[in-house]
Amino acid sequence: MKFEIKKVEDWETIDYLKFVPPMISALIVIVTAVIFMGDVGILGVTILFSIIISIIPYFIFSYLRHREVSAMEDQLPNFLRDLVEEARSGMTIPKSIKMCSKVDYGKLTKEVKKMYYQLTWGVPLEDVLKMFSERIRESKLIGRSMDILIEAHRSGGEIVSTMESVALDSALVKNAEKERKSNMAHHTMSLYLIYFMFIGVLLSLTNVLGSMMSSMTEGFSGMGDIGGFGMQITGPCGGPQKGVTASICSFFSGPCRIFDFGTGSDCYYKSMFLYMILIQGMFSGLVAGQAGSESISEGFKHGLIMMSIGFPVFLIALRIIA
Repeated sequence: MKFEIKKVEDWETIDYLKFVPPMISALIVIVTAVIFMGDVGILGVTILFSIIISIIPYFIFSYLRHREVSAMEDQLPNFLRDLVEEARSGMTIPKSIKMCSKVDYGKLTKEVKKMYYQLTWGVPLEDVLKMFSERIRESKLIGRSMDILIEAHRSGGEIVSTMESVALDSALVKNAEKERKSNMAHHTMSLYLIYFMFIGVLLSLTNVLGSMMSSMTEGFSGMGDIGGFGMQITGPCGGPQKGVTASICSFFSGPCRIFDFGTGSDCYYKSMFLYMILIQGMFSGLVAGQAGSESISEGFKHGLIMMSIGFPVFLIALRIIA
């Protein structure tokens, strides 16, 4: 497999979204590392959110492109059926495409017009179909359909009958996809429900653990007054830490200072639950996208929705129950 690096002047929109946001995020991380030198907590949180911010533009674009391509696939059978009707009325394929270019096929209309313009410039039909397939390279359905039409044209067969068969097959494929998506919609909703239940459980644990730790600390303090020794519950990151443990605890202490989670056990558990909500949201979204549409862009859409809802809900709920 040959790996080619595009020149900047040849970049498309997707290339800018792939490389520019990560570069900006890396710059933010470097600046943060210089300003907060030695503060692993702040640096860790900055890296986490920089990663999220760097991938958001790319996956938003991918999702919008996925919707556009899906809309084109929906209209492909209508376009091919109209093309067949025009061809059977005695028109050549180029003239049939000219007539179809005046019809509204939604997102597919601009591509039909491009094909017509290319044919008027003298571009062979096979090349026109191949270029159309390459422009919509994200669609396997369109790619397969154009390959079949190209082969039919090369072999000198009845291309009109082939187009009719391709139109029928494309319609069947899209109907099957819509039916499967409809059947899986309740599974997607179940994943959303489970995610919000997960947030509720973490909020309950936060409240219970906070009360329990406070009670235990007061109890041990009382024993210290009576028995001559004192003890305080500070959580897994309480007391002095060294090496890797210190770095991990600093990573948990970052959100505490940013979002005012308090200190000791409150800081540790609230930070840990916040990270869990973000991770659970992203992976639940990926599962929802795979189950509903078999699309990673759809999965990231669901993941970003869950994270965008779960993150502020958790922070606001903490303020309410505090």
